[in-house]
Amino acid sequence: MTIPDTTELRSIYHAFADGISRSIFRHRMTYAVLGETSELTEIIYKYSPDSMLLQASKLCFYGAGGAANWLIDANKSIPFVIDKYKTGTIEGIPIISLETFLQLPDCREYFIIIAVGHEEINKSVEAELSSYGLRYASAYFELHPRYFDLQYFDLQQLNLQEQGEFFVDAGALDGTNTRNFFRHCKQGHSYIFEPNPEQLPVIRKKLEEYGDRIELFPFAVYDQNTALHFNNSDDKSLAKVTETGNVVVEARTLDEALKDRRVTFIKMDIEGSELAALRGAQKIIKEQRPRLAVCVYHKPEDIWEIPGLLLQYHPDYQLYLRHYSITRSETVLYAV
Repeated sequence: MTIPDTTELRSIYHAFADGISRSIFRHRMTYAVLGETSELTEIIYKYSPDSMLLQASKLCFYGAGGAANWLIDANKSIPFVIDKYKTGTIEGIPIISLETFLQLPDCREYFIIIAVGHEEINKSVEAELSSYGLRYASAYFELHPRYFDLQYFDLQQLNLQEQGEFFVDAGALDGTNTRNFFRHCKQGHSYIFEPNPEQLPVIRKKLEEYGDRIELFPFAVYDQNTALHFNNSDDKSLAKVTETGNVVVEARTLDEALKDRRVTFIKMDIEGSELAALRGAQKIIKEQRPRLAVCVYHKPEDIWEIPGLLLQYHPDYQLYLRHYSITRSETVLYAV
């Protein structure tokens, strides 16, 4: 990890267009360089739209995995963590079963944050808690939309009906973000990139009503046309490039895959391959100047390498940062 020199760092810092963005950048920089997790806690409490959930008078977490460590760091006053399989303690806090929790006389006064990153397990936990009439929210699965919700980035406010919006959904997973895009742009067009063959029928079914306004590309996006090894995670949203992965997928550069197609908006959430994918979109970005919404939390160095690269392409890009969860994930960089 190479930290940029002072001149480059200042250039990136001053490209951020508001105080919130500069503050998030400072906190993430300090975390990246020094490893101070308290910097991420500051971001969560100051800027997550769901931070008020961590301030409930009676609060506990469900799931004693990695997310719970971060949530405990953000709120050390919780009395226990609920887990179906684990016992003992986590960060010095007792782990109890749901059955034990239900025996507490004040159990219905608690607000439960589900700290489970696997979507299917998360849904199962939600159903179980709901069956008991308990109050809950998920730490990982979005309560607030991202990519389209900022006023200065609101596609509904843009008078582009004649030209249309042409959206790149890189890392589409199940097509949810393309569906959200069409809510903002009734006449838009989406180029969908998803390398996992198991997800392709899911996407087609979810988006079948949009017909030929979608184009589905069964590729990962990268800085070269190649084959990549992905990890074989049960949670499809966590699939990422790794040398030891036993799943081989085809990758394409956006410049090659889209060639002369019009592009006005690029969204990327691709588990740490964002920088490589942006290098593979150099021609599109330089020539067409699309707006971008790019995740910058997968690798510590993303917080300076990604905005630095975009400023090399266009020094006049205005940059914004926003954070969308009550965990360390979901920090998004906008370029307009």
